[in-house]
Amino acid sequence: MVDEGGHNFKRLRDKILARSQAQDWDLAKKEWKLVGIYEADEPDTCLCGHTPIIEVCVLANTLNGSRVEVGNRCVKRFLGLRSDLIFAGLKRIREDSSKSLNADATVFFYEKGVITPWEYKFQSDTMLKRVLSGKQLQTRQNINRKVLDHLSRRGI
Repeated sequence: MVDEGGHNFKRLRDKILARSQAQDWDLAKKEWKLVGIYEADEPDTCLCGHTPIIEVCVLANTLNGSRVEVGNRCVKRFLGLRSDLIFAGLKRIREDSSKSLNADATVFFYEKGVITPWEYKFQSDTMLKRVLSGKQLQTRQNINRKVLDHLSRRGI
């Protein structure tokens, strides 16, 4: 089973099932959680065999602790996790530091301890505001820089 993008679903499914407690695909998918993301310095290969991948997602099995690295598209297409929205938020603030992270990215970076509870609340409260005071804009840019610096140092 290969979909239109060259992603080999059967290969991905077999590799995920081999690392899962359940042997039923629908049950096995529920064992996995997105625990990290990073942008690869060099093009990598997904578990499905697709190459090149740059946006890499780290998944952990909540039952047995197994970890895998999978391309962003496979995480979305086959596992149903919306990591693409987190990468979209990163792209947005990388292109314009005055923009806000989107809600998915804000929650993800808060859950990973990258941003503080206060920064999370600030992001949530000002996310949809287009016009910020000078101090609010500086705070938003500082939070964005913090997220990007953390990601560039080691990924999340």
